[in-house]
Amino acid sequence: MRELQRLNHNLIQSDSFWIRFRKHVSTFERLKKGDQVLVAVSGGLDSMAFLYMLVELDHFRLSIGHVNHYLRKDSNSDKNFVKGVAEDWDIPFFSKNLNPDEMKKGVSVEEWARNHRYHKLQKIACENDLKWIFTAHHANDQAETVLMNLARQSGISGLRGIAKSNGSIIRLLLPFTRHELKEFVHRHKIPFREDETNSDSSFPRNFLRNEVIKPWENNSHHLIRGITQSVQHFSEWMDSLDYLISEFCFPSVIRNQNHFKIEFENFDKMTELIQIRLIQILMENRETKLWSKHKIETLRSFLRKNQVGNQIQLGEWVLLFDRSCLLGKKSRKRFTKNKVELFPDKHIDFNQYRYKLKTQLRNTTSVTSDPDQEWIDWSVLKGKILEIRLWRDGDLFQPLGMSGHQKISDFLINEKVDRFTKENQAVVSANGEIFWVCGHRIADWVKTKPSTIETAQLSRIQLN
Repeated sequence: MRELQRLNHNLIQSDSFWIRFRKHVSTFERLKKGDQVLVAVSGGLDSMAFLYMLVELDHFRLSIGHVNHYLRKDSNSDKNFVKGVAEDWDIPFFSKNLNPDEMKKGVSVEEWARNHRYHKLQKIACENDLKWIFTAHHANDQAETVLMNLARQSGISGLRGIAKSNGSIIRLLLPFTRHELKEFVHRHKIPFREDETNSDSSFPRNFLRNEVIKPWENNSHHLIRGITQSVQHFSEWMDSLDYLISEFCFPSVIRNQNHFKIEFENFDKMTELIQIRLIQILMENRETKLWSKHKIETLRSFLRKNQVGNQIQLGEWVLLFDRSCLLGKKSRKRFTKNKVELFPDKHIDFNQYRYKLKTQLRNTTSVTSDPDQEWIDWSVLKGKILEIRLWRDGDLFQPLGMSGHQKISDFLINEKVDRFTKENQAVVSANGEIFWVCGHRIADWVKTKPSTIETAQLSRIQLN
């Protein structure tokens, strides 16, 4: 490994390719001199060229991260090679292993390796307080990704390709072609490990690389640069579209992390493309995850039907056309329909909430503006069986301030409760008689009065 230390640094730093790289790095305003950086190094040509360029740059405090996928017999040799490089350059070295036996059926090897590689690199960075993760993705990777996305019909988001940055992950080599990296490595005799699986065209990406792009690139030398420039244009257009959506569409959306509501009055004014992109952003929390053709077409068909009561499941989200709006709800947990007993001064968890009834020997007529807290007359409930359950058709209760009873279904309609919330609406009863429609109103017969001696506080808090 000592040949690495004998390389001519003056020759490298006068190399026109390396000079272009240095200038490109300076355009990343978020990167500061002395930043702690984890460089993902497989030992292959791309990552070794990248590592050496960073060493020559002498701008960051480097650590090396290596993920052993155990997909090849000589994967340990790759690890030892990278470890030796780190030792020769006195760079901290960290490695994580993957277990191919944990790969789920139906998931491609490439997808599994990519997702778990990023997870391991992020874990290394977190464990060692490293600010950035650098990967050696280059222009050819960008071209391959875009063409694969086109083949998958992943929509306009797929034309964005690989982002130059995503959170802590930075990809400094995207403007540069593999041919340029290869020439750089050969000029300066930088050692690297060959991955024989790169020639195996049974993998979709390898087929695209070896059978499509290489012959195409041989006949059109500006192919890769042309694709990457187009990707840049697509990305700028998408950024502009997302900006307009955030500025002009988001203000009319009622939303939180797990729920959104869009009134038809606003939604119907949008073009179909904007409707789809708005929903994508709301569901993915602004992440640039790609949607399959099937998922996009499912959403498009759902939107075109526009039938009240119609709903679809898209991943973790359910979309529903309600009476006057489009509702979206993230639902990872199944809600139980079983009733549970509520005991005084003890909390109980029911679906997404924690409930508690706290008793006290004093009169209070306090009125709270919090819909998840209510003061009640404990003397009329003491000794009765208290239960929490989901409401049912035919349920009645006497709303506070009313002399007669009202159907729960009518009460929720009057309260303008959307269908999603309505389906999982909980009530609390005493010996079967409902006295709290949770989060909305207590029954008139449990209200506190000036003569009330024993009171209790009903409360619920949402669980994470």
